[in-house]
Amino acid sequence: MEDTKKVAFKDTMIGPTVVLLVICLVISAALAVTYQITKPKIDAINKATADAARMAVLPDADKFTESDGKLPDGVTEYYVADNGAGAVATCQYKSFGGDITVMVGMDKEGSVTGVTVTDHADTPGVGTKAMDKSYLNKQYKGVTETEKADNIRNDSKIDQITGATISSNAIYQCVNEALDAYQSLGGAK
Repeated sequence: MEDTKKVAFKDTMIGPTVVLLVICLVISAALAVTYQITKPKIDAINKATADAARMAVLPDADKFTESDGKLPDGVTEYYVADNGAGAVATCQYKSFGGDITVMVGMDKEGSVTGVTVTDHADTPGVGTKAMDKSYLNKQYKGVTETEKADNIRNDSKIDQITGATISSNAIYQCVNEALDAYQSLGGAK
């Protein structure tokens, strides 16, 4: 007599595959729903954070409108204050640890009102000395388009941080890019 065994669905390769597929579909759907619910909130938080950073470098502004002009090389964003107080440019330049992102505020005359580093991958301690708020304000507040040089070593008005030359120059170049954007995009208009 021949012993016949019935092969259960769960014992085949098809059963676990179908179960895994269903799990993946359910999890994917849950992630999609979560993304759709949280995206507007995340966007609002990101906008509020960016506006707060813009207000920090251009304190006389009330609200900002993004420029629709062609951005110069190195400039990733350019916002004009709605009340005509000035403009804020966000720039990127190659630094020691990778790209550095710097936000520069300029008043309606084109003078720098504030500089802040918003993102970097430089060495903590040494490289970040050039990103200190008091250093940035001391070095760049009041700088205009006519006062810039091609690099920080050639500008006698700006002190570079010893041991952070590359970081200092990257910030300097970002300020120059912001001042160039101010001129090419019509300032605070």
